[in-house]
Parts: sequence; C-alpha cells; structure tokens
Amino acid sequence: MNEVKALHIASFHGNIGDNANHNGFRRKLKKSLEVNIKFDEIEMREFYQSWNLRDFNSDDFIDLCNNYDLIIIGGGNFFELKWDYSYTGTTVNISHDTLRKINTPIFFHGVGCDIAKGTSSSAITKFDNFLEVLTNSNKYLVSVRNDGSNNTIKKLYGSKYNGKVHKVADGAFFLETTQHEFPELNHNLKSIGINVVSDMKDIRFDTTKKNGIEYDEFIEGFAKYLNQFLLENQEYQLIFFPHIYSDLLSIYDLISRIDDKFRRTRVIVAPCITGEGSEDYIFSLYKECDLVLGMRFHSNVCSIAQNIPTIALSSYKKIYDLYSELHLLERVIEVNKEGFLDKLIVQVDYTLNNLEDIKKHYQIVNMNIEKESVKFYSKIKAWALENSII
Repeated sequence: MNEVKALHIASFHGNIGDNANHNGFRRKLKKSLEVNIKFDEIEMREFYQSWNLRDFNSDDFIDLCNNYDLIIIGGGNFFELKWDYSYTGTTVNISHDTLRKINTPIFFHGVGCDIAKGTSSSAITKFDNFLEVLTNSNKYLVSVRNDGSNNTIKKLYGSKYNGKVHKVADGAFFLETTQHEFPELNHNLKSIGINVVSDMKDIRFDTTKKNGIEYDEFIEGFAKYLNQFLLENQEYQLIFFPHIYSDLLSIYDLISRIDDKFRRTRVIVAPCITGEGSEDYIFSLYKECDLVLGMRFHSNVCSIAQNIPTIALSSYKKIYDLYSELHLLERVIEVNKEGFLDKLIVQVDYTLNNLEDIKKHYQIVNMNIEKESVKFYSKIKAWALENSII
C-alpha cells in the first residue's frame, strides 16, 4: 500500500471535540483514499497572534509545506471573519504570494465559517479574495462543516461559491470509540450527561435581544431543575463533561448549587483532557448516558453520531444551525431565553420516555450523513488523483 505524507494544521490541544473530529476524519480519509497516511501535526494556535510561534508567510513554513504530499488545514472554526490584521480576514493568515510558493496541494477540511462573534467589511472582502484564489485552482479543495457555514457564505457572497465550496459533515460524525470500565461511575445507576459552558457570555447570553436572559439566571434555573430531577429520579446520576478548561467554571457554578447529598453521591465530573486518544475515553463515557444535555458543538455531534439521545442547550448560533441542517430542531432548547426551563422539563420527560424511538431516528440521521459523505469523499479521492497525491 502506498503512503501519503501529510501535514495537518489544526487544533490538537484546545478542545476535546477537535480530537474527536480528527479521529473520525482521518479514519474516513484513509478508507476513502485506500492508502496509508502518515500525519505530521502543527498546532494551529502556533500561528495565532497570542502564541506567535509560527508565521504562515515565512520561508521556513513554505519550505516545510513543500516537503509533503498533502497539506490539510482543519477542521476547526478557522474561518471567523473578524481579523483585520490577516491577509484573509481569518486566522489562516496566508498571503496569495505564499500560496503561489507552496507547491503541495492544500485541502481545507470541514472548516467553520463564523460571523457570530462579529466581522468587518475588510475581513469580508479579504475572505472573498481568498476564496476566489482557492476555488479557481485545482490545487486547492475547500470544504466547510455542517454548522451553518455554507449558509453564512451564501449570505455574504450569494451564489458565487455554489459548487465550489463544499459542505461536509464534521469529522466527529465518523468517530469510533472503544469500551472502558469507568471506575468513576456507580454502575447501579443510570446516567445523564451534561455539558455546560461559560465562555463568550456577552454573546451567548445577550440581554439586549428579545427575551434574553443572563448567564446567572440560566445557571440558577438549571441547578434548581437538576436538584428536583435528582430528588424525583433516584435511579439516575449526572456526569458533567468539560470539553475545555473554561467549562470547569460553569460546572462549578452548577455543582455548587446542587444539594450536597446529591453532589457527593450522584454527581461525577469527567476528566478535562485533550490530545490524541483522549476523545476515545471521554466519548466512550458519553455512551454510558441515556441522554446528553450539551451546549458545545461536539458534545452534540459526538452524541448524535453514537445514537445517544440529545437535547441541545443552545446559546450559540452554530448549535441551532447544526440541528437545523440535520432536521432535528425539535431537539433544541434555547437556554438564553426566558421560559427555557419549562421547555426543558417537558423535553427531558418526553425523551426519557421515548429513548428507543429517538435512537432509531438518530440512526436514520447518521445513515443519511454517511450517504452524503460517500459523495464528498469520492470527490476528495478524484482530487487526490488529479494532483498525483495518490
């Protein structure tokens, strides 16, 4: 079997959801290309201004790229259009001149295009110019993930990139995990998984929006409900899943409001870990749950992918957009709006009484994702052949 030498630029030590994305994507890519792929990794944050360890436009980086058969950038939310310092308006700060000097084909895989955090006319124009270069050369293949990114591009540029920028399921939809013993669990109890977040409070919990509530109101209401749930459902324990260090703050905010007799006996906090292999343990632990209540993108993706019933605790646009693209909006609760708690109570009760039906529905969703992915991964193979990668 031939071997392809690939340089993969992405987030590897930021959020465990990224590791799940790489797990599924790499497995799917190797199977589709029918070759062995040796991945060398560069942490995307090394190019960020905050870390300032690498420069996309340096001779060192250009020379490095030209020693590989394939460059992969993504997945990840790297097409945020808010960085005026950047040649592209995004964190992929790579000039047209640099692109010309890199001879190796570049695959932008399942990148998120996001304007929810704000943007500028300069960034929008720069990104347009960047996409024009990429989509007018067969040396590049550009795809965005199924979180509303494709609709964002259409909103900004109309039909200009239809058929040129491809929509693909996030790699974590193809995640595989192995079984573990999980000594932290009480195996005599059933489990509900919870992922809550505290970052971007001003965006997630914007009280200037209609019926908007503050983060503290969400936490107080949710904690009150969890106390009542644990009181009325003695057969359940709660597993809190941090995906990144900042999630520990919101987990603390919740647990500190849970009755002490419950938090000492029926509350577990999963390890906060990232890096290759960490996703296997954490998302295998997810499979111990009857239901997952998740705020982060990959908390929802990795649950749906494993046919675990979910309720999306939506406080950010891409969560809503993900469920919209999957035709699962009935599974979404907007927790940053008044009245969320009444809706959540009803939805949890309904879900726990219809677990098998929801699992079957998710199986159909995943079958459709697999069918669509076959088309795109065939396109990747054709592109790889055209560029003599395989």
